[in-house]
This record gives sequence, C-alpha cells and structure tokens, in this order.
Amino acid sequence: MAIDTQMTTAWREAAARLQVRVVAPFEMTLPDGGVFEAEAFLPDFGGPHGMIAISLEDDVRAKRAAAADLYSSLLGLDYRRFDEALFRETLDDWGWFGADDARPHWYTGRPWC
Repeated sequence: MAIDTQMTTAWREAAARLQVRVVAPFEMTLPDGGVFEAEAFLPDFGGPHGMIAISLEDDVRAKRAAAADLYSSLLGLDYRRFDEALFRETLDDWGWFGADDARPHWYTGRPWC
C-alpha cells in the first residue's frame, strides 16, 4: 500500500507549527536490503532511535517495521489533518528522547494512559 500523502502533509505542518523535527515522507533501507516507506519519522520522539508514523490502514508496513525492530505507531484518519491538540498529545504520549536543550516549550511528557 502507498503512503497516505494527507498524513504526510499533516506531519510536515506539525513540524513547522510545533517546531519539532519530522521527516515526511520517510524512506529507509532495511537490513535485508528492502526499502521501507512511512508517512513520517520523528527522530526525537518515541524511543532512542525515533518513532515512525504509519497509517492504521496499512498493517503490512506495521509488521515490516516491527520485524526490523523499529518503533512505530499506527495512526488513524484523524492524523490526516493537523490538529494541534491531538498532535501535541500524541507527541507527549510518545515521549521526548532528543537533546534537553531542543525540547519544545509545550512538551509536558504526560502519557494518555
């Protein structure tokens, strides 16, 4: 399945408005030589090696990410349009793993649970 371009666009807007690093769309070569594509990659969130955002509608890419030991999150249709509150809550939930001096001013680190 192709990446969700609306979700990619929303993550690019999130990068600009929330002042966080986002690579959208994201592509990498896996250890087996295959190419992995995702809607977005956030190098400072989710874990020490970042978080990959994948459309919930694409279970195949989610399984490939898991098999490659990549942190990933399956995101629903609400992420096809930038909503500041939703994206901030999501990033708070994923957790900040970037440099302390680069942490966004709005970041609280409060998980959803």
